[in-house]
Amino acid sequence: MVQIVLIGIGAGLAAALLFASPLSGTALSFPLFALTGLPVAIAGLGWTPIAAGVATIVGGAIVLALFSPHGLGVFLLLFALPMTWLVRLAGLSREGQDGTEWFPLGRLLVHAAGAVAIGLTAVGYLVGFDAETLAAGMTDALLEWMTANPELGPAPNREELEPFVRFNVAALPYSIAAIGLIIVVFDLWLAGVVTRASGRLARPHERLWTASMPAGAAVAFVAALAASFLPVPLASVAAVVAGAFGCALALIGLAVLHAVTIGSNARTVLLTITYFLLILLGFPILVFAALGLGETLLHLRARRFGGAPPAT
Repeated sequence: MVQIVLIGIGAGLAAALLFASPLSGTALSFPLFALTGLPVAIAGLGWTPIAAGVATIVGGAIVLALFSPHGLGVFLLLFALPMTWLVRLAGLSREGQDGTEWFPLGRLLVHAAGAVAIGLTAVGYLVGFDAETLAAGMTDALLEWMTANPELGPAPNREELEPFVRFNVAALPYSIAAIGLIIVVFDLWLAGVVTRASGRLARPHERLWTASMPAGAAVAFVAALAASFLPVPLASVAAVVAGAFGCALALIGLAVLHAVTIGSNARTVLLTITYFLLILLGFPILVFAALGLGETLLHLRARRFGGAPPAT
């Protein structure tokens, strides 16, 4: 128990330092900030969720001392609490007819999307999200920056810039929820790699492309997407939920691509081009969200493999 507490204290300190990395102002500040949940996940997967809970308490105390109650809220709601909950679920197992059954990857993804949606919604109310104020501030900042850099060309006027800014502000709840889910999933996956390499991970290795989500997740996405056209503030909350669950479906869509290209000589090239375009452009994620929605409702991989995934 002493070791678990000590690991939790160390993980909490590391998480708080990563959370504070934007203060450095370097190019690595955002990547380090995105890894805030990683120490909590490593502690939880390798040394039980108790260590993750200790890391949450210690990290939260340090963040509160360094920043403010708002900073503490962001740390807890976006990183520490979701990761503590997810590592607890990842460690759940039961004995079935075919041996030990672990908490399904697809349901873990559903919980991750739900945690991200709840966390971002709470943070939005905590810090005060106002689309009009944000759009006006972004417009002023862009105009000032473009005016101060004439080498970029003649600066547009406010009327020309406002539609572009308003579109991006309107898309922000969707995009930030998708980015939030990707960060959580990446941190959890990387923690699994680290703890498995150290021999501390009890959960066996699983093929990630076999993950599937329950049909209820697809229903939640469609309902949230429809509700996102309602008046504010309900529309903003629904957009966050739609963004998180849409990204989860996109990950399932990518899993389908990984599965159906097994055995193809062009698999490596196709996957490389796909991920390059996703990182460069972003919007192709909508195609994979649609593919993931089709997989969740129609079980495309089962049709492709005759009801069972391939052995490799």
